[in-house]
Order: sequence, then structure tokens, then C-alpha cells
Amino acid sequence: MGPTANLSTRNARQTSLLALAAGLASVLGGCTADLDHYLDPSEVGRYEATPTSVPILDRITAIEGPADQFVEVDEVRADDLRAEASEYRLSAGDALEVRIYDIIQPGVPEIYPLLIDTRGMIMIPQLGEIALAGQTVEQARQSIANIASGLVRDPLVQVTVTQSRKQTFTILGAVAGPGTYFIPSADYRLLEAITVAGGVPETIPSLYIIRQIPLTAQPTSSGPTGAGQGGGEQGEGFIDLLDNLTGDGGGSPAVFSAEGQPEQPAVDLVEGDAPADSQAGDQPASAWIFVNGQWVRAARADSTGTAAVQPDALVTQRVIRVPVRQLLSGDARANIVVRPGDVLRVPPPEQGFVYIGGNITRPGSYNLPVTGPYTLRRAIISAADLAPTGIPERCDLTRMVGDNRQATIMLNYRAIVEGTQPDVVLKPNDIIEIGTTFWAYPLAVMRNGFRATYGFGFLLDRNFGNDVFGAPPTNFTDR
Repeated sequence: MGPTANLSTRNARQTSLLALAAGLASVLGGCTADLDHYLDPSEVGRYEATPTSVPILDRITAIEGPADQFVEVDEVRADDLRAEASEYRLSAGDALEVRIYDIIQPGVPEIYPLLIDTRGMIMIPQLGEIALAGQTVEQARQSIANIASGLVRDPLVQVTVTQSRKQTFTILGAVAGPGTYFIPSADYRLLEAITVAGGVPETIPSLYIIRQIPLTAQPTSSGPTGAGQGGGEQGEGFIDLLDNLTGDGGGSPAVFSAEGQPEQPAVDLVEGDAPADSQAGDQPASAWIFVNGQWVRAARADSTGTAAVQPDALVTQRVIRVPVRQLLSGDARANIVVRPGDVLRVPPPEQGFVYIGGNITRPGSYNLPVTGPYTLRRAIISAADLAPTGIPERCDLTRMVGDNRQATIMLNYRAIVEGTQPDVVLKPNDIIEIGTTFWAYPLAVMRNGFRATYGFGFLLDRNFGNDVFGAPPTNFTDR
């Protein structure tokens, strides 16, 4: 056999050995091991020069559906930054000072310190009960003057608001001074409000403003003859607005009654019959509204043209989320106007434990940090990374999705580290379990069987031994 044949045989053997090694590695590593680290599937990393950017998920929709989100939040809008100066309207709880001249003694004013009760009424001994809720100061003065004209010709009446209940905001949560505070101007901003309450923790991501939005359109519609307060277009527009809130099929809108309004009759939701004093043919398409603890239809005016539900009584709720970091850094886009009746909620920093187990180097429970977000990757790094037998593709996350219910989903930790899948924010009581495979342990044994050693030494050729140690002895007596 010639040299060429020997060389061909040698190359064929080397190729076969390389193919066998690659096949053995693929079998031992399995489908879960990347080629870059097939001998150690627990090793993760991206190690690429091209940068990447992926989002961080604060909610896993696969196990946390829309039903788990109790209130839908809204972001800051341009209208929230605009001051709106409007004439104040009286409400239950407001304190008034009413002066009426000549009602008892000519030329002498009678001064009445009054408080609007929960029905929106005040009581003046000479005039009786007067409804003032929802009126401006001038309208209230005119209402009192109209009634006083039965006793005094051209009565002179003055109305002063000494304490306005609606011209306030409430702040609660993680603040030094929770409570109710007065709004001194129409351009009163959020930074001023939280400063009055003692400030907020800079570590929280967001604070929330619960705002009542009044529905000012008339809840009426014109009947077949076109009668009705506000006209047909206004009534239909109000119905369309409520349909948008409730959906085509009705439902439970976030619409309820403000204080100081008369009670409304209950309506049978099951049967859906029109009130007894109305005809079925006069009942237009309408939506259900929650008023004074009851569901009523707000679509039709009565025979006098008066709306069945007063428009000022209807409000809907909006929850605005404001980022704290931008607010405290002076970003004007986050410093929104605080409006009367706003409720500011400052949530405390999230506290609790996450639990990490399975094939992890340091299993156990870990505190959520004061500053977040505390993600899956940060938690595994806190636990000293995966154990030698850990498989990053087998990462189970168990999360509470109700008071007595939990859900589990498997995440790909390797893809998260490599930047091909988003990281996940952990929540209190989350459980992380790192799994393994059948071949993970043999691979770990194989890796431990091969040790790389290093050191320093020298070689001494025996042909030069005499030069170093001298000539060897010729017999034992020469020693």
C-alpha cells in the first residue's frame, strides 16, 4: 500500500471520529442544549456583538387574564395638563353664610350660618327648605331670593361659601400626611399636592389619580312628537355615550350617582318593562345607569319634559397613572392639574418573597427589593445561577391569580438571557422551579471527569546527565 492510500485511510478515520464525536454530543446534549455549550447546558449567555432590546413584562396574559385587572388605568393626556377655571357648584357638605335683609326687621340683615345636608337642602326658618345642590352661588342666591319675595318685596340676599367640600382633593397611601386638602386655584398641580402631604417615596414606579368625570349631556330623548328637554339630538347623543360605556348588550357601566340627588325608582332588570306611567311605544333604545344604588334607564323625559335622571348626578370614573420618576425629575408632562374631587393614591413599595427551587445553586426564598423591577433573570442571578444539572429551557413560574388559585407557565430562561424573549417581572409569592433532563447528570459527570491542570517543570535529557550530575560510579566501592 502506497503513501497516498495511507493518507486517505488516515483522513477517513479522522472524519469518522469527528462525526462520531459530534453525534455523541448531540445525543448527550439533547434538543435543549445549544451548540455553543453542548457539554454544559446550564450555561447561558448571549455573547454577541450586535446589541438587542426587548421589553420587560409586568403581566403574563396567558395566566393573568383581563379579569385579574380589577381597574383599567389610563395614561396622562394633554387635557390633564390644562387648567380649567369654572364656576363652583354647591354640593352636600358645603358650609354657607346667607344674609337676607329686611326679612325680620327693616334695614337689618339676618345672618344664617348653614350647612347643605346630604339631600342637597338648606333650612331657613322663615322660608323653609330650599334645594341648592348643583347650583352656582348666583343661582343659589336667586333661588333664596325667589322664595323670600313672598315675604319681602325685592329682597336683598347674599350667599357666601365659607367651606367648599367639593373644592378639595384626598391623598392616601404611602405619604406622611394622608387626608383631604383644599385646592386653592384652578392651576393647582400634582407636585404641589404631594408636597403638602409630605412627599412620596421615590422608589415607587407610579401613583394613581382616581377622578370623577361628570356626564353633562341631558339623559333625555325626544318622543314620537319631538317633546323632551334638550331636544332629540342631545338625548340621542347621551344614549350613544352610555352605549359606549355599557356596550351593545348593556352590562354594568362605571356610572353612578353623585350625592344630593333625589332617589330614583327601581327598575326590574330581568323583565325590562317600561315604568307604569309610560307607553311601550314611547320607550326608545336606552342603556342602564346605576343611580342612587339602583339600575335605571336614562333615556326618556317625563310628561313635563323633565329628565328622569338629573345630568349633574351622573359621573364616570377614570384612573390616571402618573410615573413618579418623571414627575419628581421635573417633567412637565407628568405634573398634571389636580381637580376637585380627585383621590390621589400612592401605593407603597411592593413587599414579599419569591421562592426559587429545583436545580439552582442556592435555592430558597428571596425578598423583593425596594427598587425594582425584580425580574426572573435578576432572581436567578441572586440565587448564584443554575446548578450544573439545571436546564434553562425548563423554568416553571407559578403565580397566584386569585385568592385561592395559582397558575403555572413554563418559560425559556435561555431565550430570555439571549434577548429573544422578554424578561418577566416577579410578584410576591411567585415560585420558580428549574428542571433538568435525563442526560444532564451524565454530562455533569463527564465534565467533572476531565480536569485541566497547569504548573511549571523541566525536562532533562539522559544524554546530558553526566554534565549535570557527574559520571556515574563504576562499582559500589567507589561510592
